This record gives sequence, C-alpha cells and structure tokens, in this order.
Amino acid sequence: MARITLTFDNGPEPRWTNHVLDVLAKRGLKASFFIIGRKLATSREGRDAVERAKREGHWIGNHSYNHVYSLGDIDRADAVDVEVVKTFDVLGDLAHPDMLFRPFCNAGILDQRVFKGVDVERVQAAGYSCILFNSVPRDWEHKDAWVARALEDVSRRDWTTIVLHDIAGYPDGVDVRPMLMLDEFIGRATDAGHTFEQDYSPDCVLISKGKRLRDLGHLSH
Repeated sequence: MARITLTFDNGPEPRWTNHVLDVLAKRGLKASFFIIGRKLATSREGRDAVERAKREGHWIGNHSYNHVYSLGDIDRADAVDVEVVKTFDVLGDLAHPDMLFRPFCNAGILDQRVFKGVDVERVQAAGYSCILFNSVPRDWEHKDAWVARALEDVSRRDWTTIVLHDIAGYPDGVDVRPMLMLDEFIGRATDAGHTFEQDYSPDCVLISKGKRLRDLGHLSH
C-alpha cells in the first residue's frame, strides 16, 4: 500500500480553502497549502482561511506572488524578489519555519522554464526550501474525473506527494469546483489501504533550508 502527502496550490480562495479545511478536519489529516501572495494580500477572508489552516496544524508555503510566469520565463535577475521574497513578506509568521517554496510550473510541466540559474542561487542563499510534487491529476479541469486519475497514479509508487488546488477552477473564471470530490478521494484511497502523512516524499524536496539535495539541471537554464 502507498503513502500519500496532500498539498494544495493556488489559494487562498475563502470558500474552497475553508471547504478543504473542513474535509481535512473531518478526516483528521494534515496537509500543506502553497499560497499565492497576491491573493493573500488582497483578501481579508483569504488571510482568515490561511490563519485557520495554520492554527489547525497545516503547513503554509509560498507559491509565487502573481502565478503568471515561471521564474525561468521572467527575464530579470530579481525575479525571486518579485515573486518569492514578496510572498514571504506577505505571509509573515504564517509561513512554515523551513520557508517552503513551490515554484509556478506551467500546469505541472517540469522543464527548464522553472528556474534560471540565478534563481536557484537566490533561493539557496535565502535559506528557502523548494518543494515539488510527483503527481498532478489536473483536478482544476473537471469536478470528478481527477479522482480516478489520482488513485491510479498513487497506486504506481510507494509515496506520492500530490498537488491539488483549493480553488473553483483554473484559469480564473472557470467554475469546476474540484474539491467537492476531495472527501471521496480520501475515502477511496483509505479504503484501498493507502495512508496519509504530512511529510513530503524525498524525491520532491529539491532544496532544504538552502541546501540543494537534487540535481536541478532539467529545471533550470
């Protein structure tokens, strides 16, 4: 049977972030939320939801400020300041002590657009931790089709760090409501004998508190 780590990107969206938190509380599970800085900075209700997540024991990380371009596609040396440092400034003490950062990856595509070499250097120098994923069931596209995709993917490896999204849909304006199926996914995974934990699978931790753990050549240029 497999281990599953739940992570959620692209919030906060108050309705859906709180819905996810309700499901996790019901199931007694802890997860990670990777936050878009712009959303947090412009929504008091969104900040309330993230504060709730932290109170309830979930880990809060950084998923860029604007969520429009990968760092590797931003043609300026200070991209980390613009997208990453700015988001940690907005997060303040909500951020996990290890300063968890997940880069924007163009709908889960892991290629050389993720970083420029200077971005990796800046992330390491700042002492941040870079967390990726090994399962992207594309939940933002359809309310329920993602559940079967996710369960099949989980069955293929010993430990899955899955990325889901506490949003209505993507891009902005799409109303798919995929997290209506979160409880069903957790229930079916549990019935299949899989277990949930908060730590990340080692293959998804690229940098830990500034120390590079894995080769990033395929993710940078």
